[in-house]
Amino acid sequence: MLLKFMLTPRGLAFDRFLVKWTGHSLLNRIFARDAGFEPQPALLLVTRGRRSGQERAVALPYFVIDGKSMVVGSKGGAPTDPFWVQNLRANPEAKIYVRRKPRAVRARIAEGEERARYWSRLTETVSSYREYEKRTDRQIPVVVLDEVR
Repeated sequence: MLLKFMLTPRGLAFDRFLVKWTGHSLLNRIFARDAGFEPQPALLLVTRGRRSGQERAVALPYFVIDGKSMVVGSKGGAPTDPFWVQNLRANPEAKIYVRRKPRAVRARIAEGEERARYWSRLTETVSSYREYEKRTDRQIPVVVLDEVR
C-alpha cells in the first residue's frame, strides 16, 4: 500500500521533499528492504530538461567511492536510460542537495576502466544492480558528479 502511494506523483513529490530536507528517501528504504540491502543515503538531483529547459528534480541513492560522488542510471534494468541521465547528457551542469546543502555539479558518465572499477564496487554494495544489468542490453550508466567551485 505504501509503495503504491510512493510511486504516484504525490508520493514522488513527498519523497523529493524528504530527500531535500532530511537526506533520507522513504522510497529508497522501501526498495532496499524489499531487495535485502542496506538503504543508501539519498540526494536530490536537479537537472535541466533537454527539450523543455525546465528544472527537473529526482531523488536518488548516491554513493561515494574514492572520494567521488556518483549515482546509477539503472531504471530497474529497463531498456532506456532514465530521463535524468538523458538530461545530463544534453546538459551536464546540475545541482544536487545533500543533507540540505545545495551544490553545483558537473556530471560525467564514467567510461572504460573507471566505470568497471566503480561498477564492481557498486554491485558489491547493491547486489540488485547485477540483476538490473542482466535485464537490459544497454550499459547502465554510472554518473560521476564532480563539484563545481
